[in-house]
Amino acid sequence: MMRIGLRAKFVLSLLATTLLWLAILVMGWRSATQAMDDVLLQNELASRDQGRAALADRGVQLAAFLAETLTNPVYYTDLLTVREVARSALDQPDVDYVLVYDNQGRLIHDGTGDIPRFGQVMDDALAPAVIAADAPLVQWGERQIDASSPIEIGDLHLGGVRVGLSLARTEGALAIEKAGARERFRVAFSGPAHMLVLGFLALLLWVVLAGWLVARGLVRPIRHLAAQAREIERGRFERHIGSHRGDELGELIRAFGRMSEAVRRHHHDIRKLAYHDSLTGLPNRLMLRELLDEAIAEFRGSGMGLALLFIDMDDFKRINDTLGHDAGDEVLVEFASRLKRTLITPESPVQPVIARLGGDEFVAVVTGIDARRKSEYAATALLESLKQPFLIGDRSLLVGASIGITVFPDDAHTSKLLLKHGDLAMYQAKQRGKNCYRFFAGHLTEAAEERLGLEHDLREALEQGRLEVAYQPIHALRDGVLVGAEALLRWTDQRRGSVPPSIFVPVAEACGLIDALGEWVLDRACRDAAQWQVQRPGLSVAVNLSGRQLQRGDLGHRISAILDKHQLSPHLLHLELTESSLLHDEQTAFEALSKLRETGVRVWLDDFGTGFSGLSHLRRARVDGVKIDRSFITDILSDPEDLALASAIIAMAHSLGMQVIAEGVEVEAQYQLLRARGCDQAQGFWMSIAVSPERLVQQPSRVRADSGADSE
Repeated sequence: MMRIGLRAKFVLSLLATTLLWLAILVMGWRSATQAMDDVLLQNELASRDQGRAALADRGVQLAAFLAETLTNPVYYTDLLTVREVARSALDQPDVDYVLVYDNQGRLIHDGTGDIPRFGQVMDDALAPAVIAADAPLVQWGERQIDASSPIEIGDLHLGGVRVGLSLARTEGALAIEKAGARERFRVAFSGPAHMLVLGFLALLLWVVLAGWLVARGLVRPIRHLAAQAREIERGRFERHIGSHRGDELGELIRAFGRMSEAVRRHHHDIRKLAYHDSLTGLPNRLMLRELLDEAIAEFRGSGMGLALLFIDMDDFKRINDTLGHDAGDEVLVEFASRLKRTLITPESPVQPVIARLGGDEFVAVVTGIDARRKSEYAATALLESLKQPFLIGDRSLLVGASIGITVFPDDAHTSKLLLKHGDLAMYQAKQRGKNCYRFFAGHLTEAAEERLGLEHDLREALEQGRLEVAYQPIHALRDGVLVGAEALLRWTDQRRGSVPPSIFVPVAEACGLIDALGEWVLDRACRDAAQWQVQRPGLSVAVNLSGRQLQRGDLGHRISAILDKHQLSPHLLHLELTESSLLHDEQTAFEALSKLRETGVRVWLDDFGTGFSGLSHLRRARVDGVKIDRSFITDILSDPEDLALASAIIAMAHSLGMQVIAEGVEVEAQYQLLRARGCDQAQGFWMSIAVSPERLVQQPSRVRADSGADSE
């Protein structure tokens, strides 16, 4: 309407008389002014809508990103991490506030140091809708845009996070731009007013010229600019907005183009925050799900395959606990780099997708006709690359990985099931000894459910005191005297019956319960050993120590506290370590051994001969003795190699001033042969099975080589 009226008025002005021309000119002037206001208003409304829409989109993306980032910290009430995340968001431009609240609307953190409103229910005008919402929500206030997103783990609603984005900068920029545009238009239209004094012909000529200039140089560019604004409003930033004009309209077009570029950059940054891992730069869980869904939709029915490698770093928590989270971040970055170097090769026509799900979990997706073979090759290549140590500061770390592989469409038809089955296969790899890969099999689902139930029952048994400790007697071979006993954890479940340690100990290690189990056994063993001293003075107790316990910086203090609690002499407590617990981080392990020896306890190297046994380990570890693994004792009477290895271990240990215990002595001939070879102590069923602490002190004081247990 405006464009047609403006053009018609310019055409009619050419046919008007001189007497009517001034009136027509005034009307044209007023019409031009009105057109300018309409254009500016349209531009202002479009810019305001676009700016607010972009700000709202940014708020939703930021709230969703914060909600995902804060899921674990809120679940574990990790206020320090919540504070760091909230403060990082507050540092972003236009963010007025960040509020993290629980499922009842009570404030958990606002990013400040003292949190003055901690625990109070949010009571502002927008709070009721936020608390009641079960999905992302955007509300408009007078000065801010309030974007919120719930924090959930599965069906569990933990609370949510609110982000307030200020409208001040957007409104200020619009006001400045509006005032500048209005001033430029005023200057542009001031020329015709001065030409009125030049006379009728000059005025008529100017009207004709002005009509042509306005039609060609003003209306058309404004139409183009309005069309570009609509494209930006739809989120299309592909077209470049620029002008070579040197006038105010050209400046307006260029300013609009700069604003469009700024919005595009903000859109890109927000999308990157939402879809990429900030530490490694890899796609995150959200982007992986989208890429997986797209690939599945593309390959379904095409004959093409897709394999997902679910990769979890082995014992990563140990690195964070011992070296700190900064070192852990360096390891994650280097791990991601090795993933890319190993799996992304120039000769491959289709490069795999690599993503970080969070923590120490990564996913790689390979595609192709023979996806299963490609995935196996990729897993083998990755494990081979991890044999090279990680150089973190002045430390050299060996980092392993457990890999679960699942294939589309053989194992699953959705991205959710692929990730779940890959996770199950990964845990199967961990149970098989870690640092390996396993393909998903249908029985893993049942195994995972059984493992989860086993973990729950074990935790419940520990809490309710339904675990027991049995003791395997240890005798001196020289005279058969009972000198000590090894503490062995036993669990009898009401439904499962007797559960072997080989079943529940790996579960405890995987779920993090091994620390609590180890400390419980240590406390119980020291209590029983202290009671033995009344009837059997000098009788020692041996307790197995896990690798995770060895990595704890306060292990020495904990052991000293338990010894003081039960009034047990330190030399009567023997701690047994496996060689594998020393290999992950030798420096930390040897430092822990040194602190243990300062407490006065004895340290033994268990299962010696089955790992990377060597004189260097014995010399550097400075243990009190070694235990020959039962696998060498079983065939010592018939296998010359086992006899030679056992004899070599005894000689090597004695040369370093250490004692030797033989495990698994089942017959008298083994006992006699080991005594002849100079072995110091032995334990096994021939002498006694594992017994209760009460029965241990009732055991014969020595064994006779000709008749087994003696009641002397």
